[in-house]
Amino acid sequence: MINRVSTASQYQNLTSNLMRKQGELNQTNGQLSSGKRVETTGDDPVSSVTIQNYRQQLTQIDQYNSAITLANNRLQTMETAIAGVEDNLGATKQKVLGMINGAMASNDRTAFKDELISLRDGLLELANSRDEAGNYVFAGNQSDTKPFMEATDGSMDYYGDSQSRYAQIDKSVNVKTSLPGDQLFTDVPNRYGDFRPVFSDGAGGLTDGSKLHLLSATTSDFSSAEAIEVSFNEVDVAAADGTTTKEMQYNLTVGGKVVAANQAYDSEQGIVYKDPVAADSATLNLKFGDISSGDNISLKPAQTINIFDSIQSAIDNAERPTSSPAAEANLQRVIDDLDSGFVHMNQQRSEVGTIMQQVDRQQEQHLDFELTLNQAQSGLEDLDYSKAIMDMNQQMMALQASQQAFGQTKQLSLFNYI
Repeated sequence: MINRVSTASQYQNLTSNLMRKQGELNQTNGQLSSGKRVETTGDDPVSSVTIQNYRQQLTQIDQYNSAITLANNRLQTMETAIAGVEDNLGATKQKVLGMINGAMASNDRTAFKDELISLRDGLLELANSRDEAGNYVFAGNQSDTKPFMEATDGSMDYYGDSQSRYAQIDKSVNVKTSLPGDQLFTDVPNRYGDFRPVFSDGAGGLTDGSKLHLLSATTSDFSSAEAIEVSFNEVDVAAADGTTTKEMQYNLTVGGKVVAANQAYDSEQGIVYKDPVAADSATLNLKFGDISSGDNISLKPAQTINIFDSIQSAIDNAERPTSSPAAEANLQRVIDDLDSGFVHMNQQRSEVGTIMQQVDRQQEQHLDFELTLNQAQSGLEDLDYSKAIMDMNQQMMALQASQQAFGQTKQLSLFNYI
């Protein structure tokens, strides 16, 4: 059986074939110009879905990297400020040590006082440090509020909160980007333990030439801690053979009540007291050094100190007479406070350094994962140029052949054979 094909049908088939080959060539040219094998979902539906997932993950990594950059800037600002505080406390300690020198003239002590005021102002400036965005570094979550301001009595009031700001640097990783100012400056651990000494001159205070200082003062239950007063007297104690020896005795007052009187003081053990009546009462442990007969000292409950108050105490005692044992004892207490403050700041700085290391490690992980994703995306999306060029050459040859066939077919007619 002979099938008849109309001229119109044949022309339409050749035209469709020509357009299809022209389209394939245009697509290959487009891929070569963009360097992408998959430009639309229609190019490869299966690969297109995977490529879109890769792009979403890369976008998320870009967001995390931006958060890491912000976190690093804040942490570096904070680390620099804390390092400045350490330097400030070290310089302040040197000035206070110089003031304890009793040979100093009054003019020298006045000059030291002025330098202490300058150092305190510098410390205040560091405590009110800002980051690159103008936010206060040590204000907790109150980043727009100036954290420390001086009161009329010279003390420093804190207006921030006790919270820390955080930055999300991975799906389940949040890191601190700030430390609250009260944690750094007003909650410095008390070097003596649970009580803070208060010194005064004259009756009820230190005797002339006294070098009394507190070594430690702790309680087993700080919630029940009360003010303490201790007085010392050296007495003659008669032995069985009639000889006498010198013995340092103490009187202990807790919460205004005398709980121990004329008890021998053991320099090794110190004072250990527990209420003999109440079974669950707290145990006090107090140790002192360089005791003189007639010395009296008061202790107030305090587990933390305010470093600004300590420096203010040095300023207040700067111009007191060099003969005042209380002034010297207060300045020695300031030195102990500054030592504790320096250690505290060093620990806080170490914490910041640990966070910075964590951020750096997380950034390296993001970079590694980003490289892996880019390679995987490239394998699906990018064009194999050598294969594409070979395809283009074949498509051009096929197109040319189709064009020639189309031209020849278009000229076919029965009149050519008559």
